[in-house]
Parts: sequence; C-alpha cells; structure tokens
Amino acid sequence: MSQRGFTLVEVMTVITISAILAALAIPSFQSSIRSSRISSATNSLIAGIDLARSEAIRRSTNVTVCRSTTADQPNADCSSGAANGYPGTDWAAGWIVFAKAPGNLVNTSFEANDEILFRQAGMPNAPERLLIESTAPNPQARTFDARGIGGGAAATMFIDQRNTQVAVRSVQARCLVVNFIGRTRVARVVNDACPPG
Repeated sequence: MSQRGFTLVEVMTVITISAILAALAIPSFQSSIRSSRISSATNSLIAGIDLARSEAIRRSTNVTVCRSTTADQPNADCSSGAANGYPGTDWAAGWIVFAKAPGNLVNTSFEANDEILFRQAGMPNAPERLLIESTAPNPQARTFDARGIGGGAAATMFIDQRNTQVAVRSVQARCLVVNFIGRTRVARVVNDACPPG
C-alpha cells in the first residue's frame, strides 16, 4: 500500500491562493475595526452626556460633563487646553461627568466634595488614532441643571479615526450634535460636514 502526500506545487498553490484571499480581506477587516472604534467612542460620549442629564434631574443639582486630560487620575479636572499631544478641542483626551456639591459654584471645575460619576480615560495617542473634534467654544464642558437642561450654544463633535496629519474626515466619521439644551443627534459625516437635521 503506497501513501500519497501533497506535492510541493500543490502546497505552493494553496499558500498563494490563501495569501491572495488574506490580502483582499485585510483592508475590509481594518475598515470594520475602524468603524467599530468610531461607534464605540460615539456611544461612550452619548452615554456620558445622557448620564449627566439624567443625574442632574435625579439629584436636583448641577451635573457637568467636560473634557479632561486627567480623567484617569484621582485629581481629575476639566481642561480646555492642549496637553499630552491632544489639541484643546479634542475630547479623545478623555472626559469626566461629575455632580456639583451644594455651595460649589464653578460648574466647569471639579471642586472639593463634588462627586465623579463617570471617567473616560484618553484614547491612545498615535499618528492614526480616534479624534473627537469639538466645535464648542471653550470651556469644553456642558452643565445640566436640575431640570435636565444643558444651557449653552449648540456644538458639533466629529468622531473619526484617521492620521492626525490628514485634515479631511474619513467616510466612516460620525458627527454628534448637542443642541442648545443638551439633546444629542448622531449622523454620518457628508462632504466633510454634518448634515442638517
């Protein structure tokens, strides 16, 4: 009884076909990963805003969501300046949600006896990374009062993953619109802008 194995030509053919299929699948897989990261960051930011709003109503006090470059540290505070390689309007640096204690009047700063309700540490800072670019004027914060109204100008945040040297947003980018009372709306970016709606 003779045994038959694979010839070198057959093995090389299978390896070549596998390499071609892998080369075709990898860009699509990277696109799926990028889209998933953008969606995850968008949902996390919406969750932070919604938490601030609902806790303000529940606690009958002011609750702030703000950009923070120190979100993962015990002395977390709001920050609107450039730091750690993040521009001053890039929320990928991180954010916090905190409830104001009675008598604490500075809504855009974490003061003694304020309570942190949520921390989002900064996204990894690399040439290609998540960007959460805010159009809101400084300070990069939104405070909700006891009625759940987040006073302030409407703002748009563009969430994307791309090389920081590229100015044009990718086709997978999302825009998160926060209106003047604090309600949110998400849309896909069209022609590098947020569609009206």
